[in-house]
Amino acid sequence: MVYYVGTSKRNRTLVIEARRNKDFLSCELYDYFGEREVTKVYLKKYRYQFLDYLKQTKPLVYSGLLYAVVD
Repeated sequence: MVYYVGTSKRNRTLVIEARRNKDFLSCELYDYFGEREVTKVYLKKYRYQFLDYLKQTKPLVYSGLLYAVVD
């Protein structure tokens, strides 16, 4: 499946948004990763590894987050 992927935050939770149409992504994204061939099952399985990656690459934005969900 092809999804448009972006990230946002909700309290202490990273929200990984994956949509079939990029117009349905939230307007309050922190990062946009473009069109990806991925499944939501894969994103759910590796959501905490993705959170760790984001904490390393952008600590000012993501350092306070503890949880991750796929929406």
